[in-house]
Amino acid sequence: MAGASALPPRILIVEDDAALAEEMAQTLSDYGMRPGIAASWEAAVAAVEAAPPDLVVLDQRLGHVDTLPRIGALRALTSATVLVLTGNRAETDRIVALEIGADDFLLKPISGRELVARIRAHLRRGQAARPAAAAPAPAPAPAQTAAQALPQGDALPGAAGWRLLPMERALRRADGSPVPLTGAEFDLLALLAETPGVPVDRETLTQRVLRRPWRAEDRALDNLVLQLRRKMGPGGDRVVLAVRGQGYSFAGFPRG
Repeated sequence: MAGASALPPRILIVEDDAALAEEMAQTLSDYGMRPGIAASWEAAVAAVEAAPPDLVVLDQRLGHVDTLPRIGALRALTSATVLVLTGNRAETDRIVALEIGADDFLLKPISGRELVARIRAHLRRGQAARPAAAAPAPAPAPAQTAAQALPQGDALPGAAGWRLLPMERALRRADGSPVPLTGAEFDLLALLAETPGVPVDRETLTQRVLRRPWRAEDRALDNLVLQLRRKMGPGGDRVVLAVRGQGYSFAGFPRG
């Protein structure tokens, strides 16, 4: 049956070593995939926005840029599988990468055959986790839909001057200063604030904010909540509450 599913998978290689990137791209092409190359973080973002990939091979280091802290921002742009490629063998970095949203961690040097095998394995898992689609139709991103449904700030519980601004994708404190949220942090807050006081389960939050299936061992959502609370400052720990056995709920912004 012809259709989008018959197309070879699109793989984005984010690697600033031109020779290595070309070698990986040639290997993937030889195995029937559609590789693309981005040599910088900015080029990677542009490539994801221009042609959504099925999987991203992301080098941990792009010049002076450490990409691990930016995985959350990448997750806000795409639901694609993210494989982090690195020469750093420290266990800490591997754990951090997995906890903040990476799907796998590949050590350099990696053979072409192993790279292909890892990619194929993740693509199979993605297909298995994805429900059968009906006729393809464009739809707004779930988190954006949630944000658009929100009131413009002051009507939210306990707002006391805090403003959640969906059109700007921004959060401002009572004194007007912005809270520097990542895309994923904003999406999480917007989704929870849709139904104040009502718990949203982890599976729904993971699928709609991180754009991937939830797994019991996945701590990325918990880490995202911690980061959000810290950025909101004093009282931030009472804005998003953990509800045992259910998930998280929005309790309202700090007063004063």
